[in-house]
Amino acid sequence: MLGTGNDIVALAAIDIQRTRQVKFYSKILSAFEQHLCVENELQLPLENFVWLAWSVKESVYKFLQKSMPDLVFSPTKIIITKLDPGLDFEGKVVYKGIVQYHSYTLYSRTIIDKDYIFSVVNFSDDFRQTSWGVKQIVSSEHAYQSSAVREFLLADLNKLFPGNNFTIDKSRHGWPFIMNDNKEIPLPVSLAHHHCYVAYSFQLK
Repeated sequence: MLGTGNDIVALAAIDIQRTRQVKFYSKILSAFEQHLCVENELQLPLENFVWLAWSVKESVYKFLQKSMPDLVFSPTKIIITKLDPGLDFEGKVVYKGIVQYHSYTLYSRTIIDKDYIFSVVNFSDDFRQTSWGVKQIVSSEHAYQSSAVREFLLADLNKLFPGNNFTIDKSRHGWPFIMNDNKEIPLPVSLAHHHCYVAYSFQLK
């Protein structure tokens, strides 16, 4: 299945003390993930682990929703079965993950920056055809976030594929898709925003 999903969490906007409370993180982390967190082999602060998990699960939900429009987001049913640090990427640690939702297995990449946590997922562990971008913006107002992330994606698409007339539309179920000369093209795309950060991902064939 060709697709993509991504999510971003601005660390300045999280409540660290609330995140550390069992009654909060138990609604996000499965029992297995809580055990993984307690073992803490990744040496991540609890709040970073919780929001990493959230961003991965939200990304999986966005990925699968396009083929399952009635899918309900249930974080504890989307389970990270493996997570380990990967290669250094431009000074940031990239965590590689394997995620299970019922019979579906997906793969994740998560970047933890000092200001944000960003995740993207794929049906394959090969991300060479997956493109993504993260950008800080000047306002956290919802309409501005929505406009800014679309402008960001279109600017990068036009650099990669000059001479096209790309626009972004939204399905009746809420996910975005790319149009070229008013025709939908098979370029799976995902958009995300939180506080003063926006992000996108798209998947090439």
